[in-house]
Amino acid sequence: MLRRYASPATDVAISVRPRPLYAGDVIDAEVTINPHNSFVATAGVLRLSQIEVLRIDSARDAVPQMMLAGRRGRSRVGPPDHVDHVFVEDAPLEGGSVYKYTVQLRLPAPAPPTVKGKYAQITWRLSASVLAGPGRVVGGEGLLGHLSRGRAGESSQELVVFTHPDPAYIGGERLPEKPGAARHFRNVSLDLSLDTGLAANGGEFAGALSVESHAELKARELRVELIRWERSGSKQVRVAESRQVLQRPALLSAGERTEWAFRLPVPDRLMPSVLAQHTFVGWQVRAVVDRALRPNFTVAQLVQVYTSP
Repeated sequence: MLRRYASPATDVAISVRPRPLYAGDVIDAEVTINPHNSFVATAGVLRLSQIEVLRIDSARDAVPQMMLAGRRGRSRVGPPDHVDHVFVEDAPLEGGSVYKYTVQLRLPAPAPPTVKGKYAQITWRLSASVLAGPGRVVGGEGLLGHLSRGRAGESSQELVVFTHPDPAYIGGERLPEKPGAARHFRNVSLDLSLDTGLAANGGEFAGALSVESHAELKARELRVELIRWERSGSKQVRVAESRQVLQRPALLSAGERTEWAFRLPVPDRLMPSVLAQHTFVGWQVRAVVDRALRPNFTVAQLVQVYTSP
């Protein structure tokens, strides 16, 4: 959504060529300046910035990562940064005229995608500012941070950065073409197999669960679940995004082997698998023999979720 800010000096608006954006892509933008009165634009700057929110257990529930310089952790992607582009310098602008500037900026690569979770939040923003009069200083946090003294107008727009399917799981291992997992307990053996370990938002994970009972088995239910684990700083949550009950109650005779097919829909949200500076989102398919008050029998397989338009 486009946000516009009006000032006595000028209106500034940003438009971006509508197309899906991925890490490393070029952003085609146009900045429109509509001065109310004539003035000299000392500088016009377009900034691309990434903001990762860090959740902490304190009175400050959430603070932007840029406020916590020096706190670093392991990540698959580089630290958040910004890219500035000066599209106009020392230019006289006449009131009532309309000025358009075409600007291209490239998204960093690698770079984390957009994430919109309960705690995990990574956003990308494109901001344009026009400076009038003295006050242009380069250094510190960059040019844009020093424009407030003579800012004549500004505008900002949020961008959505998607992800390509990547079989390399967070941590460096590659997912097999058809991943699976098995666990053997004293009373039962569970064998979980998936048609694929990759799915997009709005897609699904399909597979089969094979259960072999070594003794008579009675349980409240047998189910499969798609689990999302998200973490930001010290706050985290695990949620069963979708589930399918295969048998309720679960009743298996000794020596019996049964196989169930299942499908688990992936929510159509911006929640891809990601490991950034302070943000983690992971997914797994888990089968559960729910034994009520007794410990459950479970088997789980890690999967990857990517986002697409």
